[in-house]
Amino acid sequence: MRINKQIPSGLLLVALLWAAALPSLAAPESRPQVALVLGGGAARGFSHIGLIKALEEHGIPIDMIVGTSMGSIVAGLYAAGYSVANMEEIATHLDTSKLFDIPFPPTGGVVDSTGIQQFLDVLLEGRTYAELGIPFKSVVVNLGTGKELALSEGKVSTGIQASMSIPGVFPPVQIGEDYYVDGGLKNQVPANVAAEMGADVIIAVSLEKDYANPDYRRIMNNLRMSLTAMLEGYTELNTAMADVLIVPDVGLDSSWEFQKASYFIQQGYEAGLQYMDQIKKVILSKDPNFQFRPYKQAGYSEAELKAIVQKAEQRVASLPKRFTFRPEFQFDSDYNFPKLGFKFTHGPLAWFGVGYRYGFDRDNGGHELFVDWGREQWGSVDLFLRKSENREQPTFGVSVTGPRFEKLMLEAAWVSQGDRAWQVAATSSKLLDYSRAVAGLSLRVSGLRREQDQPFAKTLRVAIAPQVQVYPWGEEHFPVGFALVRPYLMGGVTLESPVTELDVRPSLRVGIGSELHVFGLYPTDISLGVEVDSTAKAAVRLGITGLRF
Repeated sequence: MRINKQIPSGLLLVALLWAAALPSLAAPESRPQVALVLGGGAARGFSHIGLIKALEEHGIPIDMIVGTSMGSIVAGLYAAGYSVANMEEIATHLDTSKLFDIPFPPTGGVVDSTGIQQFLDVLLEGRTYAELGIPFKSVVVNLGTGKELALSEGKVSTGIQASMSIPGVFPPVQIGEDYYVDGGLKNQVPANVAAEMGADVIIAVSLEKDYANPDYRRIMNNLRMSLTAMLEGYTELNTAMADVLIVPDVGLDSSWEFQKASYFIQQGYEAGLQYMDQIKKVILSKDPNFQFRPYKQAGYSEAELKAIVQKAEQRVASLPKRFTFRPEFQFDSDYNFPKLGFKFTHGPLAWFGVGYRYGFDRDNGGHELFVDWGREQWGSVDLFLRKSENREQPTFGVSVTGPRFEKLMLEAAWVSQGDRAWQVAATSSKLLDYSRAVAGLSLRVSGLRREQDQPFAKTLRVAIAPQVQVYPWGEEHFPVGFALVRPYLMGGVTLESPVTELDVRPSLRVGIGSELHVFGLYPTDISLGVEVDSTAKAAVRLGITGLRF
């Protein structure tokens, strides 16, 4: 049988057209594969968001991405499809203190990171590495063997949690039968991992730099520079594989300054622009015909992102917390004395707390047993039974703190003994908020304990208490150990009068204080001042709000 080897003209034409189209179809695969490597740096890692923005604007593709520590969070979100705008919204508006807990006593680390893992798991929809749109690896260190590992299997949220688990600060993360910690211990800028993934062009970002004129009197500066010196060999070895090494101008800015997200993002963007010509030169050396086309990763709409973040926050808020012993420190602002104690909470107690306090005041303090309950979105209730040294009968009392409405906080209290029977207050601590000054206002109504046949109206007192806090250094926060402080000077006046007649009794308060952020997360306010009343009697007042353990 004879086979006809002639090809029909129509089929030949299709074949020629297909062959002609092959070069253009293959172009995306034949162009240089670009990898982005994001190093660790805690809050300074927000600068990675600005860098990605610069890369998109100038048409630099991101075909694969590697991250260590904070860099793994930004890398993981981008690999999952979040846009620069999405990540910027999350970084600048999220209350990071909601994602972490400081249990006492600590187990494995000072800060429990379960909340951030659950938060990221919702944002990433529980995806594994294989389900991401962009190939991504997070670098960790096996705490048992000391070996570095680039994770590419399993849940992304767990891998990121392990990659950011700074030893001592966060507990190690169990994956399989092993425990892992921050990859920055061995590989702060894992450009070698990108090379192993087959990248043709490697753009790496280091958030550590040579420190010019450091202040050697600061303990944290010395510790950070010592750690950098210890890791220098690893860093140089791994970053040597990068075609471009970007160093944003973050210098000795504190790793705990999470409230400076916008600043760090801008620094990253400017660094991207500064290195852009160098990046393009490297890509063109691999492919002279490469076309730099600006683009934007679509991400989620504002409404979609808001719904996702709210769902993630709800997941974190509903997490069961382990049984905890916590120190208690309070200050009775009505009678001006401190109270020290402890309580047990969480575990089988859930959101209840049971404990003991001692108030240093013979008439209104003393030994105190209490039960409290609280949820941030609903407020808190505190019931106590107190035995004061100068009172024959024990004192019962209850205080209620309502949920915060924008800048407004509502409080109420009642006690069975003492000059004041009850009090209701509404406080806005930041009625006016500027960089160097904050003005607040408190309004309260209180009732004196009624004597026999005394009209109710005669017992009512109303007070207005404006207060101003002046910050000499503006919004600047100073690192002190593992905390950030923002000192201020304060002054205020309280004008109180009976409701039934105008008999104003002023008191003046002056002092100093500071905002305090432990690990850059938990907003606490501590103040110490002197209050002088209308009779020229002076009293020292200590104020503490927002303290968490």
